[in-house]
Amino acid sequence: MPLSRTLRAVRPVLAGVLLAAVGVACGTGTGPGGGDGKSLRIQIPTGPLASAMQQVGKDFEKANPGTVVTFEGVDSGSSRGPNVALLSSTGTPDIGYLQRSTGVWSALLKNKQLTPLDDVWKAAGLADKYSKSQVDYYTTDGRHYGVLYEQLLINPVYYNKAAFAKAGIPEPADHQIASVADFESMVGKVKAAGYEGFGVGGSSPYDLGHTLDALLPTAVSADDYAAMLTNFKPGSPTNVKYTDPGFVRVLQTIQDWQKKGIYQNGMLGMDTDQAQGLFTSGKLAMLQGGNYTYASLKEAKPSFEMGWFLLPPLTPGRKTPFNAFNGDTLVVPAKAANPELAKKFLQFFMTDKYQVSVIAATGSLPVFTSIPASSLSNLGDLVQQQFELSQSVGLVNIWDSTVPSTLGQAFSVPVLQKLVADKLTPQQAAQQYQSALEDLQSGKVSGASD
Repeated sequence: MPLSRTLRAVRPVLAGVLLAAVGVACGTGTGPGGGDGKSLRIQIPTGPLASAMQQVGKDFEKANPGTVVTFEGVDSGSSRGPNVALLSSTGTPDIGYLQRSTGVWSALLKNKQLTPLDDVWKAAGLADKYSKSQVDYYTTDGRHYGVLYEQLLINPVYYNKAAFAKAGIPEPADHQIASVADFESMVGKVKAAGYEGFGVGGSSPYDLGHTLDALLPTAVSADDYAAMLTNFKPGSPTNVKYTDPGFVRVLQTIQDWQKKGIYQNGMLGMDTDQAQGLFTSGKLAMLQGGNYTYASLKEAKPSFEMGWFLLPPLTPGRKTPFNAFNGDTLVVPAKAANPELAKKFLQFFMTDKYQVSVIAATGSLPVFTSIPASSLSNLGDLVQQQFELSQSVGLVNIWDSTVPSTLGQAFSVPVLQKLVADKLTPQQAAQQYQSALEDLQSGKVSGASD
């Protein structure tokens, strides 16, 4: 198969076995270190970033004459599990993409399928450019096996300003909603005006989890929230439980919103792309998203102006903070054909220049603390607003992607889907979370390296 700078969308069909077989059949993967030192295959998530990376590939080729860069797209479904087979096969790309919270990282690390990147970290000065929490998160037994390239703000809700005006709803002051009752009243008004209410991709492997993530920090005390991010580790204090009233209230709210018709019709059967399509078509008044969503929404060229707000606090008087996701990771698989060239590319890419011209330009937040806010005007107007507000209302580490996948996203979303389908009560769901926590604390279940 001839190599060129293309973007190939990897579908989640037939899972990772087919993905690995395709790589081998094309003859593009020659196994560990057996490449030609010039052909570089790079996996990147589909979406706005994939397009922006084309320029990085051109720049790298220019800086390294004779090198040919090929980008291969992987979609959200594949990256959350099936991709592990490809990244551990002899058909693996030289640079792979994964999310730290999905269990793929743990599986690859446990089976020694990742190449240490300590030399990349040193050459790029990453330990000095990341925050301390990011450095800690990406350090395993004193070594580094991945590169974090962007930070995401998870929980802004986008809204159709024309729909709000028609429904007689004023634009939310400071992007905050005072209470759950106020939010539910807003949904009732837009529905009366002929729109569907609050859009969530209920069939996606993460979107209902993001609803929980948005509500949880204001449902419990700051100390309890901090404990929930770490108490899965064996030997940690066990006084904070998922059967406590605050967490149960989060579950109750998520279930209530289904019973009250707050979500769009057929929410559980829609993925995030379908929910976004409903929103940009003008039929849905509000859409749960992230800073990363804005670029896709603008690309769809909706006929209306958009605004945004944060979901209401579950404790009156609290300000809803942003959830920060630090998990979008580039790795060099152990069986990569050209690992040294892959490391060279990562060092080339992980610079202030590309953090601004590529990461910020596609609507994500740079991860380097060295980059001033004044240089991020290319984020886009709404994302710039989100970034500025995050500096006053604060950032918390997102719960379902900080705890291991055996408690967080991969475990949590199916529980939430059953909860919304009324197959579990909030109390029953809470007990499932608590049992998963206790399994981790006892050491019966691994996953703490996610």
